[in-house]
Formats: sequence, structure tokens, C-alpha cells
Amino acid sequence: MKILSCSLSGGDVCATILAEKEDCRRFGGGHATVEGCIHLFCEEKQLPALALARVTRMTETADGGIEFDFDGAVPPKVELGKYLGLEVYVPADESPDLPVLRAAAETLAADIPETYISRKIDGLVRQRLEDVAQRPGFNTLADMYAVLRAASAELELSHDDDALWDMAVAVSDELNAGNMRARSSREIAELLAAALYPGAGGDHALTVIERALERRAAQKRAESMESIAEESFACYLRMAGKSMSDLRGEFYDLAAELVRIDLLIDEVAKRENITLSGDEFDAALDAISSRYELPPAEVLHMIGASTLRGQLIRDKARAMIVDSADTF
Repeated sequence: MKILSCSLSGGDVCATILAEKEDCRRFGGGHATVEGCIHLFCEEKQLPALALARVTRMTETADGGIEFDFDGAVPPKVELGKYLGLEVYVPADESPDLPVLRAAAETLAADIPETYISRKIDGLVRQRLEDVAQRPGFNTLADMYAVLRAASAELELSHDDDALWDMAVAVSDELNAGNMRARSSREIAELLAAALYPGAGGDHALTVIERALERRAAQKRAESMESIAEESFACYLRMAGKSMSDLRGEFYDLAAELVRIDLLIDEVAKRENITLSGDEFDAALDAISSRYELPPAEVLHMIGASTLRGQLIRDKARAMIVDSADTF
């Protein structure tokens, strides 16, 4: 194994590693080789096992090796302050969980690597994306914008992108104001034609737009749900007048607070030596199986026994902190 480049700063780690042919033979190739080389990297740099390790690039070399980039973080040393028996004000319309955990996390001392916060922001962005993907209005807007761009290009019109976007917003607003499902493709094409041509566009324009609508429908059938959601999310950001960087910046303080709460809970679980009995594990597994109407074996296959056990232990630590608080 060769370390081609490496950066260590404030607990954040990123590196480019060359796993040579002998390494691939030793570890068994593929992801096993990558994991083995990251372990060797930590040994060479005298680092503990990294948290949040993520491979961002992996390519095979001509001689049968693997070159890859990865980043991660050194787990911070956590010093707990007072976390049991806190006195915490909780508004009448709120659950005590978050206010109590926030208060407990404020007593925690830790130098938190930026990687922890960045990964938490990734999760918050994904949650927002999933929320936007469930809103029909943004799906419609993405469709109308794509169709207008395709039709405008085929008809060789001079509308710039901002003008096409404004048209898509206007058409989407009209469609979403009523029952879009009750609209025929011809009616939708006519709305789009009226946007492209304030006067009468003629039958040729309608034909071009109808073809664009058909191609859009076929494209969506071929695309993954993730790609479709990303298109809707791009429309959401444009409507909000934000870049992805803006959104991530807005999430920073919340992400930092949530990371402190995560570290608090994990450290409390260790300090209090919280364990999970077999009966507790089985009861939780049965509850999840019933909620999602899936066999227990399938739930374990999807989640993983160790992941589920870890989360259940964290849940017990969280409950210990919250239940011990004196709220008013």
C-alpha cells in the first residue's frame, strides 16, 4: 500500500491510497482491499479507527491494483458534564426530548471535526429532498420546465432560460390550482403552447409539444426515483432563490447541535454501560415488523442486526437522559 497524498486537520482526514496488486491479493480485492488499506493507513499514521469513513473515488490500475480517495474523521474525545437530573424549561406544546437533550449537550466538551457536521448536513439535505419529492407541485414544475426547454429548442425559438422558467412556473401554477389528472395531454400541450406563443402557435407547435410531453413521460419511466427527486429538488432550490451551498449553510448550526446530541448519547451509553437483552431486541424487532408489515428476517436483512442493536442502545441512553430531567 502506498499513501499518495494525505491531509490531517482538526480531526478531519482525507487521503489518496494506492492499493497494489499484492494488497488486492492479500485482502481479496474490491471493497475488502479498500477497507484493509484504510486500516493500514490508520496504523501508519498512528490514528484510531476512523469514524464516517467514505470512499469518494475508486479506480482499477493497469497492473491490477486499486487507487482510491477517502475521507473520514478521528473520533473526538468527549467529556460529559451534567446529563442526569437537569432542570429544563419545556414549552407546553413541545415534547421534552429535544429541549432536554439540547441542555445536556451544552455541558459536553469536545473538539468536533467538521466531517461530523458535514455528514449531518448531508442527512438534513436528504430529508429535505425527500420532503420536496413528495410535493406534486415541484414534480409538475420539473416536467413543464423540461418540456418547454425541449419544445423551444426544436421550434428554434429565442426564449432564454429565465423566460422558459417563468413560463414553466405559470403553467405549473395553473395546473396545480385544479385537478391536473383531469387534464388531457392535449389540454396541457395547449397551455404550454399558449405560454411559448402568446398568440396562436399553430398545429405544428402543438405537435412538437405533445411529442416533448411523450418523451418526458418515457424519460421518467426510465429514470430512477432518485434522479426524478433531484430534478424536483433543483426546482425547489430555484424557486427559493437558493444554491445548494446556501441550503447547507442554513443547516450548519442545526447540524452542529445534532452532532453534539449524538456524541452525548453515545458517550452516556458507554459511561452507563447500557446493554440490551435478547428479549428487548426481539420485542423491538417484532414491533418494527408489525409496523411495516414485513417478516422479522427481512427487517434484519434491511437494517442489520448490529445497526439495530446499536440504535436500540442509543434509544435507551436517550430515554435515561430525558426521563431523569426535571421539566417545567
